[in-house]
Amino acid sequence: MGLEVVVKDVLARGEGEASRIRQAGTVEANAIIAGAENTARQILAEKREQATELIERRKNREISSANLEVKRAILNAKKGLLDRVYDEAIDMLASLSESERENIINKLLESQTDSTRVFSNENDEFLVKRISSLEYGGTIPCSGGVMLENEDGTVIRDLTFDTLLKSVREKSLKQLLEILNL
Repeated sequence: MGLEVVVKDVLARGEGEASRIRQAGTVEANAIIAGAENTARQILAEKREQATELIERRKNREISSANLEVKRAILNAKKGLLDRVYDEAIDMLASLSESERENIINKLLESQTDSTRVFSNENDEFLVKRISSLEYGGTIPCSGGVMLENEDGTVIRDLTFDTLLKSVREKSLKQLLEILNL
């Protein structure tokens, strides 16, 4: 055997070994690539799921916020309506004819027997002085009705239209809101 034969043998074994290494490298590279692709698919699926969940949470938060804003607007509209009705009622009471006002003030005065002084607005001063036997205590800022006081000034009974209407409004607010919800 000559040197050529040994060289050919070594080269053939080297090429065989190189081919086996290349083939093992290719198999290992393909396994690494397949693993990386699987990992990438899993990461992509997780990120899609996280993005979907984030979008859903943001959507729900926006919907909740919009619903709250709508409820707030509806509540403000209802409050505005109640305020307008209250103001119109005060205006109607303030613009009653003298005979109607006299009738109402008489009824308010009849219910109070322990009072000694009566107060009214400036428009009703003459009327109250005429129909009441109580001492006139002066004028007060109100849309109508009377305020009564006992002798020592410790008990004041506010029977002004403003206070009476406000009391009725507060007592019937729940009922009014239920009616407005229909």
